[in-house]
Amino acid sequence: MSDGMPNAFEFAEPLGDLATYEPRAHKAPELDLAAFVEWLPRIGTVLWLHRPRRDNIFPRARLTGRGVLLLEHPDVAAFADATAIRAQSAVTPHGPREWLDIDASGATIARLYLLPDTDYLAWDAMRAALDPSCSAAEPQRRWQAHRTFMRCAFARARSAWHARVVRLPLLRLPCLQVLGARDVETVSVLGRQRAAAIAMDEHASM
Repeated sequence: MSDGMPNAFEFAEPLGDLATYEPRAHKAPELDLAAFVEWLPRIGTVLWLHRPRRDNIFPRARLTGRGVLLLEHPDVAAFADATAIRAQSAVTPHGPREWLDIDASGATIARLYLLPDTDYLAWDAMRAALDPSCSAAEPQRRWQAHRTFMRCAFARARSAWHARVVRLPLLRLPCLQVLGARDVETVSVLGRQRAAAIAMDEHASM
């Protein structure tokens, strides 16, 4: 699938505490945030991890190539500072996982996890449209015991993650995109179990 959207992803080493596979690395193209958020309402239910902001400045806005991106819910305020979005995949003791890291100045400030309730076709189309290499790259099997231990210790020292099962609606107006976050009323049993396992592994409160 291709609709002229620019590349927005690179593969990088997963930061999850229990990740045992290290993906291949690709050079990150410049982030087109306006193009990326157009995909968010299409993928449906996801697990969103973020670190609550300590300031009370809200709502937040960001100027993009398509106008203004308005973040109307505080939980998605991380997009105001995003400088890169990295597609990640790993095999953990709880099974395979896919997610996106939202980074700012080299630090991960939010994560978007694929759940059993996510629209898999839309998720794969999003990755393929934004970076065709995503669908072809296979993770390399490499157990990194020392590195995994250091990730775990570092994660415990950082500010806590908050996790929510959400959908991310987008309102489109001329020169304005409004991104929100809404709770999902109906989530499958498997989806809730997977979300709880991810939250536990990431030391996140739900």
